[in-house]
Amino acid sequence: MSKRPTPKKQQANSQSSRRYKAFQNRARKRLVNSVALTTCPKCKEAKMQHSACSNCGEYNGRQVLDMGKKMDKITKVKA
Repeated sequence: MSKRPTPKKQQANSQSSRRYKAFQNRARKRLVNSVALTTCPKCKEAKMQHSACSNCGEYNGRQVLDMGKKMDKITKVKA
């Protein structure tokens, strides 16, 4: 079984990053269109499919998120 060929010269970092960026851009274009948005039947805001509405907190005709409740961010851990 033969070994893989090795490059004769070192490849420049800019060339490597250019090839990687091209791959990233192709993947990004493909994934941008994969997010499916629908409108919430209650508040008519745009929301992602199969998830609760971030505006009113309703999913599938039920209230699943309490939007009136204030959430406090935890900045310190009490010992």
